[in-house]
Amino acid sequence: MTFDKLENPEQLYTYMKNNIKYGFVSNKDFKTYARKELNNDTLYEALLFNTYYLQRPKECLKSGYGICYDQVELERYWFSSHNYEVFTYYTPYHNHVFLVYKDGANYYSFERTIEKYNGIDQATSLDDAITNYKRKQLKDTSMLDIDLYQYESLPFGCNIYELIDDITKEKKLGTKLKQRILKINSI
Repeated sequence: MTFDKLENPEQLYTYMKNNIKYGFVSNKDFKTYARKELNNDTLYEALLFNTYYLQRPKECLKSGYGICYDQVELERYWFSSHNYEVFTYYTPYHNHVFLVYKDGANYYSFERTIEKYNGIDQATSLDDAITNYKRKQLKDTSMLDIDLYQYESLPFGCNIYELIDDITKEKKLGTKLKQRILKINSI
């Protein structure tokens, strides 16, 4: 089934599972990079933090690659095009974003990029959907909570630091992340 023929969230999930790999497109050479395929975590992270750019949904479909930011924007595009109410969140924990959508009286978290949390989970309220998602993320940690930042859209073409700064506004967590990485790289 093609993307434009998808009729429900379950079909979208299956489509993305089968057609969108976890990885990104570099803004330097426009090649795709996936951690599993590159088999070099240090090189992957260096490329990600220095050459990542946020793809438009059509670019993500064409490349067949996207990290959480790209995939959530593809999800947002599909859900919005099908008149669902959507809520998107960023957490500095794993530098991750995820989407919750409303269908009827229920809310569903839609996770495609952290493999062990993949799936569509139902809740009776937005707060319950967020609480359940946090529980999954915190299950095997000693942490009690994670920060979440709700956001409505992102500037396509931006790098990872600009993207995080745009979401976290005055806290500028992207700039702080960049400074930490530059400091690590200078050691």
